Amino acid sequence: MTKTQHKLEIVRIFEATPEQVYAAWTDIDTMRRWFGHLVEADARVGGSYRVENPSGNGGKFAHVGKYLVLEPARRIVMSFSFEGTETHGFTDEYIEMQFRPLSGGRTEMRFTNAWNGPGMDEAEQGALNEGWTTWFDQLERALSGPDVVALY
Repeated sequence: MTKTQHKLEIVRIFEATPEQVYAAWTDIDTMRRWFGHLVEADARVGGSYRVENPSGNGGKFAHVGKYLVLEPARRIVMSFSFEGTETHGFTDEYIEMQFRPLSGGRTEMRFTNAWNGPGMDEAEQGALNEGWTTWFDQLERALSGPDVVALY
């Protein structure tokens, strides 16, 4: 089977500054408010992160990776994988966030999830998009106030 590059791209506007949106991916307290309650993060190039959330079947799953690029308030690149689970043939998976300031203190976040491996059918691609959209909805709520916490 030939492995090819695949990616999912999402553009989202947040009512927050690029500094605030960047902090949501790098500051552990802010990460816990939207990404999951069980978060470990060493936000430096080469530092690792781990985000644990419950799965739909009563178990738990964790996303793990390393910070590869950190450009404060501009760009983040992180490796991205599931801890201790089948990769389904995916390799070299990463996520990238680019932050662009907009008027009124808002930010455009251009998000890319890319991987090498087999393609996804329409249902799998829809599930991936839905998963990230749910997390970005939580991120939006977390950026709206300090008392907002993740649904997980």
